[in-house]
Amino acid sequence: MRKFTIRYPCGIEPEQYWREVFFDREYTETLWHEAYHVLAYDLVEETVMPDGRRTRTTRVTPKLDVPPALRKQFGDSMAFVERGSFEIEGQNAPKWLARLLPPRPVDISIEIEIRLERSGPGQSDWIVEVELGSRDHEVLDFLERTLRKAYQRAIEVTARWLHRDSPMSESPGAQPGLPSAFPGP
Repeated sequence: MRKFTIRYPCGIEPEQYWREVFFDREYTETLWHEAYHVLAYDLVEETVMPDGRRTRTTRVTPKLDVPPALRKQFGDSMAFVERGSFEIEGQNAPKWLARLLPPRPVDISIEIEIRLERSGPGQSDWIVEVELGSRDHEVLDFLERTLRKAYQRAIEVTARWLHRDSPMSESPGAQPGLPSAFPGP
């Protein structure tokens, strides 16, 4: 079992992020293709409850250069299903909880929690907590490395998305090439 957390400041209120960004279909497809480099993204099912809770199941096929140990476990297909739910109550709510399910039973588990914590007016910290499971350390290393790179690209894609209708403005301390919605660490 391995856990890691990615925390990044962003210039958006949590409610606005969930309402206007995370569940926007065009944003989601852009995110999967540009940040996560998938060959295919298919929305299988999405349910929105009257109280705001949601569930979403997607099938994705990533483009990955997979180490032999992982290739043995997965076989020919690296496609997986993401089953996620948007929780509006409980600890750290609201939050997105997701489990990535491989195409067949293997010794791998991937669970993800995404949430925003308000850090000031119009400011939040985007937090991703990942829990990986496997008995193979090479597989864990590969998964962690791959997910860390993907979430860094997700930060960049989201920053561009947030500023798509406004002029790009750099703030002091901003990471080069990133709009001020996601300033550098």
